[in-house]
Amino acid sequence: MVRFLLPLAWCRNPDDPVRLLLLEDNVDAAASLEEALRYLDDRYEIRRVTQLKDAEQVVQSEPLEIALIDLTLPDADGCDAAVALRRIAPDLPLVALTGKDFEAVALDLVRNGVQDFLQKGTTSVQRIHQVLQIAAERHRQESALRRQACYDSLTGVLNRAELHTQLAKAISHASRGVYRGAVMVIDVDNFKTINDSYGHGVGDTVLKDIAVRLSAVARAGDSLGRVGGDEFVLILEGLKSREDAAAAARKASETTSFELSVDGRFVTVSTSIGVAMFPEQADTPQSLLELADQAMYAAKRKGRNTFCFYTPVRSNGGDGNGHDHDAA
Repeated sequence: MVRFLLPLAWCRNPDDPVRLLLLEDNVDAAASLEEALRYLDDRYEIRRVTQLKDAEQVVQSEPLEIALIDLTLPDADGCDAAVALRRIAPDLPLVALTGKDFEAVALDLVRNGVQDFLQKGTTSVQRIHQVLQIAAERHRQESALRRQACYDSLTGVLNRAELHTQLAKAISHASRGVYRGAVMVIDVDNFKTINDSYGHGVGDTVLKDIAVRLSAVARAGDSLGRVGGDEFVLILEGLKSREDAAAAARKASETTSFELSVDGRFVTVSTSIGVAMFPEQADTPQSLLELADQAMYAAKRKGRNTFCFYTPVRSNGGDGNGHDHDAA
């Protein structure tokens, strides 16, 4: 999954289905519970399985909003199911059904990410339905708060703080492995002129359009963020060579060069891109971004609508300011 979110806002329609995973090895009990829940709320779309291994496959392949899990299964016991599902889908809210004593399992359940738990055989279906609704709503509210903390409100991509966090992780991964990474600083050319000539509304439209176009360039595992008024950063992981980074930068440059129609007039949009490689050129997010920023300004000096790699100053090479040029 690409590490950004478009659009940022997630608003639930009251008529949307409630996608529930029901993990219960007692087939008759599960069927009765499913029927009763659907009677209480016909929006339930219930995926029923009897074993943890089947639940793991469902969680990985199907969209879900909540899971109701039995803690005594043929292939899992106690908190094992909760631990396994949290490992696969850390954001999926879990409600546990247990036949064990509450006090004996409550602390372990909470520690393993279970939002609520119910006693089997003594809890009414109405109560189960209520707990599921509360757990799902709590999850939606918490997700909204996380999005506000991590994402840019205008474009829906990562904000500066979260981008730095992802870049630190990417540098650490590259330092331990055989692959390389690259960070691209992408600045909109003549953005002040666009704002002054057409208004800030058009400027905002340009930024949102740029974010969408860059999202198409990003691969699974890459991170896209907005770190300034008109400046974006794309983190590329798992590269085998500098040529891989050049191909991605070329594609980013091409896709962010376009014309936007505004009241019968066309606004010409382009970007200047600077690229720095990691871990060899820098081992901290701030220093790596500074190098990519320097390369971006070299692209500006070159005439804009292009990209440049950062290269340390050499006696015979680069442009004398520590940059290699690569035409878009």
